[in-house]
Amino acid sequence: MAQEKWSQWFPLRNPNFKEIQEKAAGVYEIKWAVDGKPQPINRTNGIDESGLLYIGQSSNLQRRIKGLWQHITGGKSRHTAGRTYTTYHYERKFPPEQLEVRWALLSKEQCPKVESKLLDEYVNNFLDKPPLNLSIKRTKIPFNIAGSYTTR
Repeated sequence: MAQEKWSQWFPLRNPNFKEIQEKAAGVYEIKWAVDGKPQPINRTNGIDESGLLYIGQSSNLQRRIKGLWQHITGGKSRHTAGRTYTTYHYERKFPPEQLEVRWALLSKEQCPKVESKLLDEYVNNFLDKPPLNLSIKRTKIPFNIAGSYTTR
């Protein structure tokens, strides 16, 4: 799998969509940052210094990221992270104006694999999922009781 080429981080409220071709596929991440500095988030197995809140993928990044912002700011969309954010009032900890987004353009076929890889890496590091990834499909259990790596 090729290394992803990430965009720079943009405020979620005002991302630079000029870099995303219309209907482009890819993966994206949302983080919590104050004045451009990632904010640490306590996780089960340590502190996520990157402030990562969500890892996602889409066959249309523009529409998906806009849908997330619309849901967060009171509009309607079918974005699961947006529903999680509003349902559980994440704005109390992570104000909308402090959310940033970045993305990597990929083929539609690569998106699920790269998203899965990114989520697996996060879960393996922190023994937890990013806060707005309400449910994730896990094919690996990080450690069994004896401390060795296992698969399902």
